[in-house]
Amino acid sequence: MATKMTEKMTDKISDKKKLLIVDDDKYVCDAYSQSLQDDFDVITTEDASIAYKISVQNHVDAILLDINLGDQDGIELCRQLRQNPLSQKIPILLMTGFTNREKILASFRGGADDYIEKPIEPEILVERINARIRRIEDIGGRSDSIGNLKVFFDRNEIELNGKVHGLSQIELSLLKIFVMNVNKKVSREDILSIVWKNTVVEQRTVDVHISTLRKKLKDFNHQIDSLYGSGYILRPRSVVGRAL
Repeated sequence: MATKMTEKMTDKISDKKKLLIVDDDKYVCDAYSQSLQDDFDVITTEDASIAYKISVQNHVDAILLDINLGDQDGIELCRQLRQNPLSQKIPILLMTGFTNREKILASFRGGADDYIEKPIEPEILVERINARIRRIEDIGGRSDSIGNLKVFFDRNEIELNGKVHGLSQIELSLLKIFVMNVNKKVSREDILSIVWKNTVVEQRTVDVHISTLRKKLKDFNHQIDSLYGSGYILRPRSVVGRAL
C-alpha cells in the first residue's frame, strides 16, 4: 500500500511544541491536524516506519499514535520507540476507537504514557498532550547540559562558552547518544542500529560523522575518544588516555 507523509510546520521559528500524529487513515490525520494546529506544530504520517524515523531523527515533543496501523501495530511501534535512546523519553499517547481492557493494559505495558479513546473533544486532547509534555520538561527540560556544553534538542543547536553552533540531524542524534552514555563505551554497531536502523551504511560512515562532530566540539571540556576495536567513549579531557 502506498504511503504518504504530510508535514505541517511553519517556516518561521515557532515556540509551539512539535506533535507527531500517526494514523493509517489520511482523513483522520488531516482532521486532527486541523483541530490541533493552533496549539502545536503538527507533523502527520500514515506510515509506522516513517513515524519511527521522524521520532529518532528529529525533535518531537509528543506523539499521538493510533493503535491500529495498516502496516504495523501501534503498540509495537510504541515499544520500539521506547527501546531507542533517542526516542525513549518522548511522551506517547495511544488512541483507539474501541474500549478494550486488554488493549489498554497492553498499551501501558508497551510504554504508552496515556490512552485516548476516540472521539475526544479537541480542547481536552490538547490539555492531555500538554500535561504529558510538562511532565517530561519538569524532569529534564528541552535541553541537556554537560560540562561547558549545552544541547538544545528542539533547535538542533549547541552552546559552548557562549557561542551557538548548529548541528545536522545525524550529528545531534550522535551527540545525544554520547550525552546519555558519558564514560560508557558505545560500539559502532549500536550507533548504526540506533541512528540508521534498517538503512544499510558502511561502518566508516559513523567515523566520518563523528569526525565532523568532533570539530564542532573542539572547545568542549569532554572528548569523543576512539576505542580501538570497540567503538567510542565520551569522557572528560582530563581522563583521555587513561586505561579503562
